[in-house]
Amino acid sequence: MSERQTLTKNIGTVGGLTLLSRLAGLVRDMVFAGLFGAGFAADAFNIAFTIPNVFRRFLAEGAMSIAFVPVFTEFKTTRSEEESRNLYNVTFSLFTLVLFLVTLVCILASPLLVKLFAPGFGPAKFELAVYLNRLLFPYLFFIGLTALFMGILNTHRHFAAPAAAPILLNTAIITAALSLSGVVEPPITAMAIGVLGGGLLEVLLQLPFLKRNKIRLRFKFDFKHSAVLKMLRLMGPALFGVAVYQVNILVSRALASLLPEGSVTYIYYSDRFLELPLGVFAVAIATVALPSLSEHASKDRPDKLKETLSFALRLTLFVCIPAMVWMAVCREPIISTLLQRGQFSHLDTLATAHVFLFASLGIWAIACVRNLVPTFYSLKDTKTPVMIALVAFILNAALGVTLMWPMGPAGLTLANSISAAVNCLLLVIYLRKKIGRLNLRKIWTSVWRVIIAAVCAGAAAYPFCQLDIWAAGSIGIKVLYLSLAGLAGGMVFLVVCATLRVEELLVILRRFKRST
Repeated sequence: MSERQTLTKNIGTVGGLTLLSRLAGLVRDMVFAGLFGAGFAADAFNIAFTIPNVFRRFLAEGAMSIAFVPVFTEFKTTRSEEESRNLYNVTFSLFTLVLFLVTLVCILASPLLVKLFAPGFGPAKFELAVYLNRLLFPYLFFIGLTALFMGILNTHRHFAAPAAAPILLNTAIITAALSLSGVVEPPITAMAIGVLGGGLLEVLLQLPFLKRNKIRLRFKFDFKHSAVLKMLRLMGPALFGVAVYQVNILVSRALASLLPEGSVTYIYYSDRFLELPLGVFAVAIATVALPSLSEHASKDRPDKLKETLSFALRLTLFVCIPAMVWMAVCREPIISTLLQRGQFSHLDTLATAHVFLFASLGIWAIACVRNLVPTFYSLKDTKTPVMIALVAFILNAALGVTLMWPMGPAGLTLANSISAAVNCLLLVIYLRKKIGRLNLRKIWTSVWRVIIAAVCAGAAAYPFCQLDIWAAGSIGIKVLYLSLAGLAGGMVFLVVCATLRVEELLVILRRFKRST
């Protein structure tokens, strides 16, 4: 198959499994909302879980995209099999040691971390958040190892097991919440137990697939290995850029903790819905494209690299633009159907929907950033994304402080969307300076057609969103009408895209036809 066909096939695999994971995540959020609502315990857990997730993105996902996959791919492409496997062992040993030490230090420093992330918490909520944070931090160790295994498997073009791992995490959390919340004290502890169990299952899932690829990891400490030193050189400035992004989250959560109770949870749920199209499509595309981008960069094939990036961006926008429009239009029906029960009231639905409206405006930009930044890393340029991320962070913080008082938590999500758009545009400008023309005309030709189709899809779904059932209807009726809104929007989008001959739709249809 051509590289485009291979990319589409692998993106379909990763996207399909990630979709199952996100659906399991939605069930998890439904259970969480029904059991704990948007109050005291929910705010404490969300802050406690946010902290190890910040470190996860910094140490695990950041390291994988910045250094692991590009360097692993270079070794696999240009060195012997024995040298590649030796590198895996050295990286495994050093990374395991780092994860263990960071996890231990963070458990001891939990009071300080919670204070940084939630300065507005009162004494009782603060103590609960510290307790939960200490329980949750071993999750960082498990998810870090999962990310390392994912980097190795992705280098070997195996994407299924890493993409399926989060399904186990969400399943474990759901099981623990339903079976243990009435047993443990405080009940919210059940969520933390589920997170730890799910993290361990994610690690165990990867092991058979590593063995299938004849990779048997052993401890081997070699701090002077040339590739490890290369990874560190790449990771040094680049992890600062990831840190800037994570500090962005810290600032948003800290500011939200100063707002009325429930604000942290409204932003949490907004982020969870935001991650649905981003996780299913944008991350899937970026994950599959990164090894190809790294291979083209290592073999000095700039035209191939630009062609792969252009296709990845067009495919990303083809999916994320209609998702952005449809989710913004149907925000109240989505949240009402999935979360409104038990302790989560209709007022909570309206508040979350308002916050999500402004968050959804940035979906397209965040999706593009997740494909553009790894392109710089594949070119061994880690400084440019750092400087751009720093500019975006300063802008986000300034806008957040300015908008949070008149707009509440919605002001913080609007600030995130604006800063993401600026981040995206600056990345495009500097990447064009670095590697030349990016086929922007071809991208724009596709995008304007997708925008027209997405607006038509939103208009088709809009009448379903004006019904009274979203305030107090039964779950069955809500599911029916939300499904009709999705079906109407999806059908109109596909028909308009086919009429306008959007190339990305044709590629997907050819891939589907070939697989059947």
